[in-house]
Amino acid sequence: MRPILVTGFTPFAGLADNPSAIVVEHLAAAGVPGVALATRLIDVVWDTAGRELLAAIDEIRPAAVVCFGLARGRDAINLERFAVNIDDTATADNAGAYRRGIPIDPDGPAAYRSTLPLAAMEAALADAGLPVRQSNHAGGFLCNHFFYVARHRLTAIGSTIPAGFVHLPPLPPEAGALAAEAQCRAARIIIQTLASAIGEFHAADRLAG
Repeated sequence: MRPILVTGFTPFAGLADNPSAIVVEHLAAAGVPGVALATRLIDVVWDTAGRELLAAIDEIRPAAVVCFGLARGRDAINLERFAVNIDDTATADNAGAYRRGIPIDPDGPAAYRSTLPLAAMEAALADAGLPVRQSNHAGGFLCNHFFYVARHRLTAIGSTIPAGFVHLPPLPPEAGALAAEAQCRAARIIIQTLASAIGEFHAADRLAG
């Protein structure tokens, strides 16, 4: 089986840590039994982040893409439904750059929908006692940008592999925080659920053939 590409971001906006970086480092070190993984940690810089993601997709040719990022102010794991074609935030990247109201691709569609098995992921996380919900807005920063860029590239090359974005809540002591151990456990469940869905899809495809 080809690997699942899992990405996270470095700390930004003066934060000491980013839970998505912790999650990706945990997955790289511990792995997920029975699942091939390829991980990338991306710096929060507008001018390079998207290119790094596309290079990873082209190099790895993954079975699926799951991007993790931090959503401050949210108190649950957010499984993002949509990526919209706009960069728009008052938060500076790690190079000090801002983007306000700039289309990601002037010729691209207004939005893409996640192709991850969100309902199955939500059910698995809830069954594990973890706070989770589906979300209709991935924001206007690099998280949404990453989500859009991944789906846009995969659509352009005719790939139907699952791809999408998961927002993680902050780490303690921020309001709405979720401990790092719980976030790593959530990431493992997300990957296991996705791997199961891919396996079921391939099995059904073989039977149909």
